[in-house]
Amino acid sequence: MINLNFAPNENFSDALTSFFLLFQPWRWKRGKELQKVKSLILKNYFNVSRFMFNVSLFFSGRSALYHLLKSLNLKESDEVLVQAFTCEAVVLPIIALKLKPVFVDIEKQTFSINPIDLKKKLSEKSKVLILQHTFGIPPSQKEKILSIIRKHNLLLIEDIAHSTKLKVKSQKLKVLKNHFYLLSFGRSKSLSSVFGGAVITNNKKIAKKLNSLNLPCPSYSLIFKLLLYKPIAFLIKISYNIYLGRVVHFFAQKLNLLIPEITKKEKKGEYNNFFDKKYPNALAILLLNQLKRFEEIQNQRKKMVNFYLKKLNNVIRSKLHVSQPLIRFPLLIKNRGQILQNLAKKGIFLGCWYDSPVAPKGLPLKKVGYSWGSCPVAEEICDRIINLPTNIKLNEAEKLVNTLNDVLKTKS
Repeated sequence: MINLNFAPNENFSDALTSFFLLFQPWRWKRGKELQKVKSLILKNYFNVSRFMFNVSLFFSGRSALYHLLKSLNLKESDEVLVQAFTCEAVVLPIIALKLKPVFVDIEKQTFSINPIDLKKKLSEKSKVLILQHTFGIPPSQKEKILSIIRKHNLLLIEDIAHSTKLKVKSQKLKVLKNHFYLLSFGRSKSLSSVFGGAVITNNKKIAKKLNSLNLPCPSYSLIFKLLLYKPIAFLIKISYNIYLGRVVHFFAQKLNLLIPEITKKEKKGEYNNFFDKKYPNALAILLLNQLKRFEEIQNQRKKMVNFYLKKLNNVIRSKLHVSQPLIRFPLLIKNRGQILQNLAKKGIFLGCWYDSPVAPKGLPLKKVGYSWGSCPVAEEICDRIINLPTNIKLNEAEKLVNTLNDVLKTKS
């Protein structure tokens, strides 16, 4: 089975680490791993030391964004510019703080903000821009965007939750005074500790605010469930084809052992303060296990991207020409529903980030402030996008590409 939507980052090492940690509850809430994680985040993502930037850890990326926005002393109805073709985790914290999300259309090549539409959407109330690196692709017109930010004195939050590494020199990280980076360590991100998020900044005043928050630590019972996720998910993945995995998955869901990535409340378009918690040491231990393999993971993703670029040259419709590690490889196709259904019959379950201007599909767009027709490029892509995994083995990628080509031929 190849499944991009279920536990894409988990391997045997992750499962084993998490399993043994189940029997060490004294390490779950506090420990030295929390500081080690901060150092490795800066080393791997930015290639700078902890003395230059501060890392504030949170239980989730959406909680990190919520508290960052709250610390900026914005007024009610101030505008936060955010691209369409994003997820609820970016938009709901804005709504919860009674700020106004203003959606900007994207460009097809990088699935990131189009500076032309950005200029059109600016107003006197525009205060913050969230710049998303979709799939880990850097915005192609970042210099133009930075110029707009400087001219209009906007605060910049770079959402690098999909990124594997930023190609920037340390001195360039201080281009803007009010420049913040947002990371997520959810199960579907480039590195996963099941839940988790971080804000990285050189703004000492904001860093002090974030670090002085008196958030509660997750309960032992919640941490226990989170630690169960990796071993259960790994067992499901390796035994799915012999039906044992399907049985395990069924009972794990029935017993509520697998905490959903998006809650029912969020699917209704409401921020869930369930995530407003500290990042526990147990999750830091899980994250360290992947941070130590950072270069290995990055090289594997880059290898798969190059493989797809070579083998799917006739299929690629998005003019994507990036030879770099991506969290997912995007394709634009016709008849997406039928194609995904036919692939699923052959044991291949691909993703469709994002199938709505604010994902997931079914989210009440009016409630989160999105007006249909305001971002036509994003809406078109939402109807055609599929994603291929970049953290699989070469033989799995070959099977995927051959099957995909066969399915596409029958639909052409």
